[in-house]
Amino acid sequence: MERSRRRLVITLTLAALTLILGGGLVWIRMDLAEARAALEEREAAMRAAGVHAVALLSVDHRTVDQDIKRILDTSTGEAHDGYTKNAPALKRTTTANKVVQMGVVRSTGLVTMNAERTTADVLVVADGMIRWDGDKAAPQDRFYRWSMRVSKVGSAWLVARAEQVR
Repeated sequence: MERSRRRLVITLTLAALTLILGGGLVWIRMDLAEARAALEEREAAMRAAGVHAVALLSVDHRTVDQDIKRILDTSTGEAHDGYTKNAPALKRTTTANKVVQMGVVRSTGLVTMNAERTTADVLVVADGMIRWDGDKAAPQDRFYRWSMRVSKVGSAWLVARAEQVR
């Protein structure tokens, strides 16, 4: 009788340990999945800010309508409203001066993201090279630093505010 009782205690102890370990593994997997989702959102927010910076810096007099559309497509809210208002002037200036400007992002960094992962502040470092078709002057390098507020609209991250910083 003592032997069967000992077996029962050992069996119950092993079952309890198995349940505890199994629950711990489920908890760890859920925690890892949450961490992975948060990382993906942070990366998506930074990527959106970088894409927008390139759109702002890549304007060509031959493709200005598509370039403006790209700027508008990567923005929302206050930024989108401002770009919409300034689009005619940008088109006139770019076309009249035969501007060809290309941009490249050097770095992005997440400053903050809200707990719901719907807004984030991102710093963007980008450089541009501008030239004017028909002008014999050497192209000019330009250096930009922005603080951008990005917002999640549906499943897309869009720039809601872009401010140059020094």
